[in-house]
Amino acid sequence: MRRFLAAQFAPVLRAWRNGYEAEVRRAAIAFFLLVFLAFGVCLAVPELRLGFSAYLQHLFQGMELTDGAGNLSPLLLLANNLRACAVTMLYGLIPFVRLPALALGVNAVLLGGLAACYAATDTTMLLYAASLLPHGIFELPALILAFSMGLYICGHLTRRCRRDPAALPLGACLGLAARLLVFLLLPLLILAALTEAYVTPLAAGLFL
Repeated sequence: MRRFLAAQFAPVLRAWRNGYEAEVRRAAIAFFLLVFLAFGVCLAVPELRLGFSAYLQHLFQGMELTDGAGNLSPLLLLANNLRACAVTMLYGLIPFVRLPALALGVNAVLLGGLAACYAATDTTMLLYAASLLPHGIFELPALILAFSMGLYICGHLTRRCRRDPAALPLGACLGLAARLLVFLLLPLLILAALTEAYVTPLAAGLFL
C-alpha cells in the first residue's frame, strides 16, 4: 500500500518541484488579497453590499446542501466541493485562457463579500470566523490546490501548443489532476464536509 501511494504521489511531487509550488504560492497570495479587497469594497459601498447579500442568499438557497430534515448533508457538501475542484482543474485544459484564475477570484470575492455583510450588521465577526474556520482549514487548502493545478495544467498545455518539448502532454496533465483529486483533495474534502456538517454548526452556535 505504501509503495502504491508513493507511486501515485511521485508525479505530483515532481510537478511540485517543477513549478506547481510556485503556482500554489501565487494562487494563495492572490486569493487572500482578493478576499480583503472584496471585503473593503463591499464594506465601503452599502448598495453593493446589499446586492451582494441578496445574491448570496439566492446562491445558497439554490445549492440544495441539506437533507430532508433540513440539516447540512456531508454527502451533498462533499459532492459539491469535489465537483468544484474537478471542474476548476478541467478549466486548465483550455490553453491560453487561464480560467482557473476566474474561479479563484469568484470564490475569494464570495468570502470577502460575505465577511463584509457580517461586519456591517450587529453580528460579531467571531460568528463569521466560527462559521468558516472549522471546515475552512481543510476546504480552503483543497480549493487553492485545485485552482493552482488548473493554472499549472493550463501553463503546460499553452507551452505545448507553442511546441515547447519540455511541456507536459495532455495525458500527463490529466494524470496529475486525477492523482491530486483522488489522493489529496478527496481526503481533505471528506474532512471538510464532515466538519461543516457536524462541527461548524456547533461552533457557530456559540456566537448566536
